[in-house]
Amino acid sequence: MLRGLDTNQVEWTPAVSVSNRQSIDVCADTHVLSSVAMIAEAAALAGSGSAAVLGCGRCGEIPLRLLNQTFDLVDLIDIDEDALVLVGAQCKQWNEKKNACQFHSADLTGMIAPIERQTGELVENTVDPIDCVEKLGVLLESTAPAFWMLPQGQRYDFVVCSTVVTQLQALVRERVERIYRRRFPTYETALLQNRSWRESAWNFARNLEDGFIAHLGALTKPRGIVYLSETVHVSWLTQLDEQSVATEGSWITLRTSRLADYLRPGDTIISARRWDWLREGREGEFWGRLYGVQALIYRVE
Repeated sequence: MLRGLDTNQVEWTPAVSVSNRQSIDVCADTHVLSSVAMIAEAAALAGSGSAAVLGCGRCGEIPLRLLNQTFDLVDLIDIDEDALVLVGAQCKQWNEKKNACQFHSADLTGMIAPIERQTGELVENTVDPIDCVEKLGVLLESTAPAFWMLPQGQRYDFVVCSTVVTQLQALVRERVERIYRRRFPTYETALLQNRSWRESAWNFARNLEDGFIAHLGALTKPRGIVYLSETVHVSWLTQLDEQSVATEGSWITLRTSRLADYLRPGDTIISARRWDWLREGREGEFWGRLYGVQALIYRVE
C-alpha cells in the first residue's frame, strides 16, 4: 500500500525539471554512478576482512572488482541463480590473482517456500474467495521470517544492501497473490481492493522491513560498516508529448519518508545522500518511473 504525498509535473529534457523549475540530474547512469561511488567510500571505511552483498542481482550498481581487491572474502547472495551464474562468469574474466567471491543462492527472507506451501493448502481448502483473501492476510502477517545468514553464524566487516528492502516484501506477497489468482482467476479485483488484505499486506511489509534492517546488525561485526540504500519515493510517469512527462504524485514505498528512521539507536550514520533515478520502460499506460533514492553509510555498534 502506497501513500500519496504531492502532485508535480516533470518536464523531460536532457535532465528532468520539476514544476518549480529546479533541475534534477537524472541521467541514465545517475543511480549506478552514485551507488558505486558511495559503496566504494563505505568499503574504504571498512578496510579489509569480509564483505557480503545481499540481493546482489547482476551487480549492476556494485563495484564488485573493487570489493574483490579490498576484502579477503566477498559473499554474494541472491535468489536469482541465473544472475549469480552471470556474475560468476564475469569474475572469471578478470583473471585476478585473488578471487574472493563466493556465491549463495538463497531467499533472504526464508519465507517464500513455507508460505507458498501454506498458501497452496489454504486456497485448495477454502471455497469462498473473499474468505480466502482474509485468511491469506492472516497467514501473511503471522508467518515469521527466517532471515539468511551463514550456517556458522559468521559476521561481516562490511555489508551492502542496495535497493533490496522493498523487494523482499514484494517477492513474498506476489507469490501469495499468484497462487490465489490461479485458484480464483475471476477475483483478482477483489484481491486488490479487499481492505483486510491491503491492511495485512501493509503491516506485513512494515514488519518485514523492520526485522530485516535489524538483521543487518546481526550480520555485521561490532564497529562494522553497512551500506543501505532504498527507493523511498516513486512517481509513475505519463508521457505528455515528445518533450515532457507528468506524474500525479510521489508515493512513499516505506513506512516513513526517511530511510534513517529504520536504524537502531546505537547505529551511527557516517554519510547520507539522496539522488533521483529515472527508469524508462513502459508499464501499461505509464512511460516509466522516477525514484527518489536515499542511501546511508552507517557503523554498527
